[in-house]
Amino acid sequence: MSAHRVLGLAAGGLALIHVFALILLPHSLWWMALQVVMTLWCGKCAWGVWQGAATQKLLVMSAAMGMLHVVMALGMPWLGTHHHSATAHASMHGSLMLLMAVGEFVVMFFAALLGHAQHRGSSHC
Repeated sequence: MSAHRVLGLAAGGLALIHVFALILLPHSLWWMALQVVMTLWCGKCAWGVWQGAATQKLLVMSAAMGMLHVVMALGMPWLGTHHHSATAHASMHGSLMLLMAVGEFVVMFFAALLGHAQHRGSSHC
């Protein structure tokens, strides 16, 4: 299996995890709509890389998603308290968000590696 296929499969797996989170974890209508958009974006990038597209879009998407998951899990003054509260559910929910962020950063890292390998292979100075 090619590196593009493995990376596309990993990103597609993250999109599937987002679908499960959307179904299983309670969110407001606004957060659900945002999560649907993020999941579709993730799936689009995963499909492109699976088909051999350049990895830059997946790298940017994974970086943005990973940072957003960290912000939502830990809270920021300008964001409010999406998951950051003293309740047990929110604490578990926040921990799951951080695990998803780790997955996003792993995909980001390997997208960067594959993109670098592609760039080095295509530029013969």
